[in-house]
Amino acid sequence: MKAYHILIRNIFIIFLNILAIEIIFRACADFNFFYMTLTRTILADLVLSIVLGVVFSLIRYSRAKLWILIVLVIFSIYAFVELEFKNFLDNYYSFSAVADGAGRIDQYVLTFIGDAKWYYWLVFIIPLIYFLFALFDHQDYRMTFDIRYVIICVLVTLICSGASYLSLDISDTAIDLRRTYRSFDNNDLLIDKLGLVHFLFRDVTALIYSPEDTKELVIEKTEEPTIIDEDDDLKVIDDTRLEKDTQDEKDTTIKMIDEYILSRSSTVTTNEHTGEFKDYNFIYFLVESFDYMAIDPELTPTLYMMYEDGYNFTNHYTPKYSCTTGESEFIANVSLVPYNDVCTPNEVPDNAYPQALASLFKEAGYDTYSFHNWYDEYYERRIEHASFGFDEYHNIEDLDIKEIQGWQSDLTLVEKALPHFIDSDRFFSFIITSSMHWPYDESSTLGDRYLEEIDRLHPEYPIEIKRYLSKSMELDKALAYLLDELEAVGKLDDTIICLFSDHNPFRLKEDMIAEYSFLMDRDTTYGISKTPFIIYNPDLEAKNFTMVNSTFDQVPTIANLFALDYDPRLYVGKDVFSNDHLVIFPNADWINDVGIYKVANNTFIPFDEVTLKEEKIARINAEVANSISFSYMVMDSDYFKERAYLADPSYR
Repeated sequence: MKAYHILIRNIFIIFLNILAIEIIFRACADFNFFYMTLTRTILADLVLSIVLGVVFSLIRYSRAKLWILIVLVIFSIYAFVELEFKNFLDNYYSFSAVADGAGRIDQYVLTFIGDAKWYYWLVFIIPLIYFLFALFDHQDYRMTFDIRYVIICVLVTLICSGASYLSLDISDTAIDLRRTYRSFDNNDLLIDKLGLVHFLFRDVTALIYSPEDTKELVIEKTEEPTIIDEDDDLKVIDDTRLEKDTQDEKDTTIKMIDEYILSRSSTVTTNEHTGEFKDYNFIYFLVESFDYMAIDPELTPTLYMMYEDGYNFTNHYTPKYSCTTGESEFIANVSLVPYNDVCTPNEVPDNAYPQALASLFKEAGYDTYSFHNWYDEYYERRIEHASFGFDEYHNIEDLDIKEIQGWQSDLTLVEKALPHFIDSDRFFSFIITSSMHWPYDESSTLGDRYLEEIDRLHPEYPIEIKRYLSKSMELDKALAYLLDELEAVGKLDDTIICLFSDHNPFRLKEDMIAEYSFLMDRDTTYGISKTPFIIYNPDLEAKNFTMVNSTFDQVPTIANLFALDYDPRLYVGKDVFSNDHLVIFPNADWINDVGIYKVANNTFIPFDEVTLKEEKIARINAEVANSISFSYMVMDSDYFKERAYLADPSYR
């Protein structure tokens, strides 16, 4: 066989198999096959095939077959893992994120694999087919080295690589794909638009060439004009000091953030809810895996009462980032967009966060506490919470909680935490629960504790739902105990309790969650990301608020309700009771009060008849891009270490 025949044969075999895995991956991921996306995929696969084809053609074919099989198996594993990360955590992962979290979740590897949808395993059909082909392919040859063929392959590789990169300017999304490629801040979009091989290449280069160097902000008015009622109490922030510091600043990142903040409205307005909870105590619950399924009038009566009698936000979303609980916790304290490719709480735990919620309460004269009934195994909470402004942080060891099988009791957590703050004149307590943590298909102390009671009421429920409800009942008892103890010492009436979720329950199928969510319709786009957000006090008049909002909005909303002195420009989220509502998801999709925008195919889906003009969509896309860049740049540069005075009430 002639040398170039050997080379072409090897390249073709590798290319055909790699492309087949890509196609199966796209089908499993439910990506479209837009012509430019398919073109980029083919070009990237061809580049990889040429490189490997040249290398494998220089060794005996009997050995090359084994190496081709190894490559196909590795690539199939990579495709499988990406699919399952998306299924399991709602994010495609990069190497940096996997490396950051692998040591913390290694005990869940079998759970991770077992949770995969059956059709994800189809990616392994290709190496299996090639293995059978190789068994019956008895040819054995090796190409004699010829510099001419190598030069031709190098030229073709360079042409394909260049064409693939230039094609970034051609996209069916309104998001600047080239900017996203440089900043590497949207794994979902990139893996969709580039294909698996090209994304893999970009992921590897991102480990070498840090994307922090490529962040940028578009400094222009991207907000709609502020709508001001005649009765609004206006306050204009005096930016004289910031303007001077901006002029003198030499660091380009700090200067750009300064200019961005200055470009946003410095007018702070009030609304009918401003100061509604001024001087109240505040207990802020991050409830593990909190879902509407947990709210049951008979099984969780205290929770149901708080849901019915408090402020209930019926269009609250919890976007899921790479480290889920840790990053929901991060968002709910600082209202910044977490990194997409690493675990943010472990990447920048000791940054300065003077704008964090605890710091605002501390500035207002509150004692600040945080509690969790597990070890600091996954996140650097002790360091991070000190940076947030908490005076004290207590975990399972500090609280001397005795371990039980599975995740720990929220009732015990509240019993142990309460003495630390109950005697404080004014307190802000952040309580991170764990009772409702998955798994729900395995026996555990809390998962089995109330099964008999559940069986009497709902014998027909699947065991996974029963165990989830059993764990929810432990939370309910914790809340009942808390209310009773606060009332006993005369502090219930002047204490606000807020409950929110870190994410929907993992490892429960979406159709099962939808079927047993009797209080919420989940059969909508991003319906599975709708989670409870409840604010309760016995004197509150029960209200349902329907404006869209998310975890990002909690900090400015709470700051407004408690009349804390804050600068709204320092947060990605907005006060829920303002006129501007927007939910941002990790893949840059967004939801406002009118509808849902899907960035991957540049499609706006209206809720009713009302739609948005292209100019409005472009402005919101710019706002989303700026929110991401602003957050990354703030974290990269430890911006508030340099500009701590922006969070100081005396500045305003």
